[in-house]
Amino acid sequence: MRRTIKGETALSDTHGVFLMVAITVILAAIVLLMLLSMLPAGSLAEPQPPIIITEISHVNAGAGALTYASRVTLKNNSSTTYENDCLRAVFYVNGYKACIVQTLNGHLLIPSHHYGVKTLGGEGCRDRFWNPGEEMTADLTDGTFYPGAEVTLKIVDKRNGRVISKHTVRA
Repeated sequence: MRRTIKGETALSDTHGVFLMVAITVILAAIVLLMLLSMLPAGSLAEPQPPIIITEISHVNAGAGALTYASRVTLKNNSSTTYENDCLRAVFYVNGYKACIVQTLNGHLLIPSHHYGVKTLGGEGCRDRFWNPGEEMTADLTDGTFYPGAEVTLKIVDKRNGRVISKHTVRA
């Protein structure tokens, strides 16, 4: 059997450790990419406000033509249940106040004096509470919104005047 002289040892231990670290880093990067691809689109973007505009319709259902009908669909996008009579919706078009809906309770809107909004509909305004995931549609006065306008919605708590949600979209 041959004796090894100092300096004749192989470098396989050092190369093996380096190779294992490189493989581990590459596998971790692949797993990270796979996990990121499973996230819903836009989930890494800025979080959305609690109440959002999901649709603005300019078409009158009866006529089927562009009539600037100004129907806005709102969604409770949060995990909070809101008492809809305690909320006020303020709509702005290109930075100018266009309409104020004094209550988001459909039954209480009917007997009230309301200007700029014809009706409220949908599951979010049918009873006293607007639950998470529920939508409501505000049918505003025709011509309030027009294609290309910047529409901003502010939802205000009437009890303390605090803005609880602000969302801006293009009509």
